[in-house]
Amino acid sequence: MGRKKIPLSFIEDLLSRVDIVDVISQYLTLKQVGRNYSALCPFHPEKTPSFVVSPEKQIFKCFGCGVGGTAITFIEKYENLSFYEAVKRLCEITGIEFPSEFSEIDEETDILYETAYEVAKYFHSKVEKIKDYLLNRNLENTTIKRFLLGYAPETYLKDLKKDREILKKLNLVTEKGKPFFANRLIIPIFNHTGKIVAFGARALRKNQTPKYINSPENDIFHKGNILYGFYQAKENILKDKEVIVVEGYFDVISLFQAGIEKAVAPMGTSLTENHAKTLKRYAKKIVLFFDGDSAGERATLRAAEIFAKLGVEPFIARPPEGEDPDSLSRNKKLLDEIISQALPLSKYLIKLAKTSSLEEKTDTIKQVVSIFSYFDTVDPFKLRRFLSELSVETDSDIKWLKSLIKTANRSFTKETTSSKLPTPEYEKAFIKGLLERKIPSKVEISPNLFISDECRKLYILLKHSEKPPNPIELEKEYPELGGILAELSLTEFTEDEIKAALCRVLKKEIERKLRNVKEFNIKKKLKLMSINLSNKEVGGIEDILSCIN
Repeated sequence: MGRKKIPLSFIEDLLSRVDIVDVISQYLTLKQVGRNYSALCPFHPEKTPSFVVSPEKQIFKCFGCGVGGTAITFIEKYENLSFYEAVKRLCEITGIEFPSEFSEIDEETDILYETAYEVAKYFHSKVEKIKDYLLNRNLENTTIKRFLLGYAPETYLKDLKKDREILKKLNLVTEKGKPFFANRLIIPIFNHTGKIVAFGARALRKNQTPKYINSPENDIFHKGNILYGFYQAKENILKDKEVIVVEGYFDVISLFQAGIEKAVAPMGTSLTENHAKTLKRYAKKIVLFFDGDSAGERATLRAAEIFAKLGVEPFIARPPEGEDPDSLSRNKKLLDEIISQALPLSKYLIKLAKTSSLEEKTDTIKQVVSIFSYFDTVDPFKLRRFLSELSVETDSDIKWLKSLIKTANRSFTKETTSSKLPTPEYEKAFIKGLLERKIPSKVEISPNLFISDECRKLYILLKHSEKPPNPIELEKEYPELGGILAELSLTEFTEDEIKAALCRVLKKEIERKLRNVKEFNIKKKLKLMSINLSNKEVGGIEDILSCIN
């Protein structure tokens, strides 16, 4: 049977069979408030719940950051999945069968995934050739199989007998037609749903440089979105609500073998905000466990700042000088001790400032205050306690420390203050009228009159639709409209409010035309229309529309 896209009828049936409250309760702690449920939003830092779930409408909406939609949208955003993956995941957690003939991808992408998997299996079949190396690293057979570790011989392009163009797209062939990975240990990279999308490779000889090479980004691999080990660790992270972030492949692999199966690592690059957002949604406790050298300490502070921007206080575990999680995995007792004694960021920063040299103390204090200053907007009490303790421990003047917060937050305020204006109520009422066909779609206005980008886009879509659109289909095709569609579904407007909104929109259109026309008779006609609209606000929709005909 051929593969096909998920039909709208299946999505509608699926959403009718699940309860959004039950679904979201598996991720968040919901509290009933009247007819709805509320929680702290998982998509932005907040202290007062603005995240609302409506069992009646079967939608969610955050009135803080604007995110909203169906149960599928929630899973898509919470688990950082594609629409297809979110539908499949919803089926999994609700026990509903997902038909195997459905596909989200085109044939070429499917071939890339299949080829990447077949190549990984081929490399894995050659792993015996480097068994001594892996044994020297204390890696067991179960670990080697779990992470599908392998070996790339020089002859792999010839052995594979695969289409060279497909291999090029997977970056397995250089521009000169030579093998990209030759005589190296191969580490397949799984995306967050378990598909192999790329490869990491480690040198096996001292004269091989660089020590590590990774697949360049391609159509199915974007390293800023993927954490190594996340696919293998996801279940344990969800169960324990804890994740350990390390620096490299072997840190992840060795910790897994040591029984700590909740470790992940960025893909040969620094931790990104996207990585941090993903981990924030899955875990309540995030432990940064980087290498025990100065580079590891700098990486720790960079990662900590990214989490602080999201209102998350990570824990910091520091190995002894010259050690890393991989080397410590051979001493399980010490490893467990270091992780269990991880300090909250605030305590770690104070310790850092307190133990710095006299020459570096002022700069260190400025740095730690700058990092922790992000909590000013999400938890000012936590920041106040931090400054008070820092003042005592470093014998620093509290007024000076507070002045550092103001300096640090100037750029932060500019960065985080949204220039996006709130959506006017009359725009929402007008679009709601169009959606419910209380206002006919024939109403012609300039889309540029809308302040809200979402309302502008909805107006353009509604204007060109012959019949009332299906909100589920709209959200599927235009995910960015999920928030406004959810808000409109939760908001009721009276007939008078919709009529008043229509009058206001039409008046704005007339004002626009008046600015653009010079002919006296046309201006006179437009002004008369505006006067008529003012007199007709208490009339019906058709009466209002008659004023502009």
